[in-house]
Amino acid sequence: MAIHKLEGGAMARPRLVSDDAILDATREVLAELGPVKLTLAAVGSRVGLAPPTLMQRFGSKRGLLLASAARSPVMVERLADEVAGRNSSPLATLRDFALSAVAHIEHREQLGNGLGFVQLDVADPEFRQHALAHSAAIVDSCDRFYRAAVEAGELRADTDVPALARHTLVCFNGALQVWAVNGWGPLTGFLAEQLDLMIAPYLIQE
Repeated sequence: MAIHKLEGGAMARPRLVSDDAILDATREVLAELGPVKLTLAAVGSRVGLAPPTLMQRFGSKRGLLLASAARSPVMVERLADEVAGRNSSPLATLRDFALSAVAHIEHREQLGNGLGFVQLDVADPEFRQHALAHSAAIVDSCDRFYRAAVEAGELRADTDVPALARHTLVCFNGALQVWAVNGWGPLTGFLAEQLDLMIAPYLIQE
């Protein structure tokens, strides 16, 4: 529970709803409505806060969306650490990392609404900065897992790890966009298939 000082040293009331909880709700509403239709009221209703309270915290709807985008790279790094702690195989960790990132997506419409953020990433420099950081976090995490896979004897020693890590970002984003249109089976199954096809040439054959 966070307590903040007001001007003059007075203590504000404690925040009963954390910023993380609000940003989690923002992510849910984005999946359901997309960034254009998202409103402060829709987000606030998920956490029991009025729109003016969200305005005080984030300044505006844009400020809320920017805060959500800014947290995205941190969430990638957090997930990478989580999956690394529950897998012994580096390649199993890589697959867990990718599939856990999309486990909450059940319908094509959810993904389509989320992809609406891409327009902001392309057109708005502030959003693009966070999008680049998000991509870098994914590539860096994949690079970490692939280097461990080479050391563990799962991948060939001559594997171009930086290139494969970047290719994984392309595979991941491409698979999401293709599935959003075609909906070929469960998303996790489709994504796993694409990852396995991409990694297959680098595996050490026993």
